[in-house]
Amino acid sequence: MLQNIHFIDKSFDYVNVDKYHMSLQVFLKGFSFSVLDRERNKYVALAHYQFNRVTSFRTLAKQIDAIFDSEPLLQCRFSHVKLLFATTDYTFVPAAYFAENEKEVWFRFNQELQRGHELMSNYIFGNSSYVVFSIPTVLADVFRARFSAIKFYHQSVPMIEDLTLRSKLDSGDKRVYVNLMPAFFDFVLVDNGEIALYNTFSYKSTDDFNYFFLNAVDSLRLPPTTVPVNVCGILPANSPIMESMKKYVRNIGYFAMPSHFEYAYGFNDIPSHYFTNMINLYQCG
Repeated sequence: MLQNIHFIDKSFDYVNVDKYHMSLQVFLKGFSFSVLDRERNKYVALAHYQFNRVTSFRTLAKQIDAIFDSEPLLQCRFSHVKLLFATTDYTFVPAAYFAENEKEVWFRFNQELQRGHELMSNYIFGNSSYVVFSIPTVLADVFRARFSAIKFYHQSVPMIEDLTLRSKLDSGDKRVYVNLMPAFFDFVLVDNGEIALYNTFSYKSTDDFNYFFLNAVDSLRLPPTTVPVNVCGILPANSPIMESMKKYVRNIGYFAMPSHFEYAYGFNDIPSHYFTNMINLYQCG
C-alpha cells in the first residue's frame, strides 16, 4: 500500500511565493501537490495523501479541506496554480468541431453528466483537439476558494502533450503507454509518431486489469512479447498489477521525471514514474 509522501526543501520562501508555480492532482483515492521554483526551474516540494477508504467526492472534499487547514504551504497565496483531475468521464472532440456552448452535447455522446458535476474543457495542442470532462462541483469549489486563478485540467492533457514530444524522438514503431491509477488506467497507443488511441478502463481487481489490458493489446494486434510498454502513475513497481503485467509483457519501462527540470533531494526517494503527469502539467497551456 502506498504511504503518504511529504517534503518541502529548506530553500522554500514562504514570503516571495509569486516566483513559484503549484501543480495539484486529485482523484477519488488521492490528493497530491508539487511546487516549482520558476526562477531556478527546480521542483522544491512534493506531497501525496492516499485515501483508500474514501468512497464519495463530498467526503474527499472534506478531507482535502482539512489538509489545507493544517498545511502551511497550502495556505500561501500562489498566483500560478494548475490542477489535474483524473477521471474516466471525458470525451475528445476535434478542434474543428468544438464550440464551448456545445460541450455538454459532445460529453453526452459517451456518458451521462452526473448530478452535482460541472463540465470543463481543455485544448490539447499535441493533437489539435479538446477534451471535455466533468468534475464534482463540491470538489472544484474547495480549490476555487483557496486559489482564485486556478486552472483545471484533465489527466489526458499532460499525457498527450508529453507523448507528442516523445514521439518526435522515437522511431516509428508502435508503443503503448499506460497511466495507472488505483481504480482505472489510461491506455495510449502511439503509432508512427501519432496518438492512434487513447482510452480509459475502470477495474476493481488484478483480473479486471488483465482482461482490459490484454484485450486492448489483442484487439490492436500488438505482440505482447515485443511491443514496448511504458508505465507511469501512482502504483509501485512491485504491485500485484505490475507483477501480473510482467507475466505477459517482456518490454516494460517506466516514465522518467522530465530532465529539463531540477529537483530537490527529496525527489530521489520517489519512484520516477509516480508523478510524471502532474510535473508535466506546468507546461500545458
